[in-house]
Amino acid sequence: MASNILGPQSLQLLLSILLPRGCRLSLVSDNTYRISCPDYDIAHTVWENRINCIYPLLGAGEVLEVVASDYYARSYPKPS
Repeated sequence: MASNILGPQSLQLLLSILLPRGCRLSLVSDNTYRISCPDYDIAHTVWENRINCIYPLLGAGEVLEVVASDYYARSYPKPS
């Protein structure tokens, strides 16, 4: 039976295609992913687009953070 849950490496590869230039994904804990962006405007755009572009790739209970030097947003855990 194939699993439809992405691991950190697969998620990182997919998001490297979707994220704007200068943004990078890192796993900061077992269930929290952080996207670091170069400035406020890019970070805010990534956060606004998370529902359609990023959330479908996350597993149940996983959390997303989007950060820049002057921006921080954190999601609630994704429901199952």
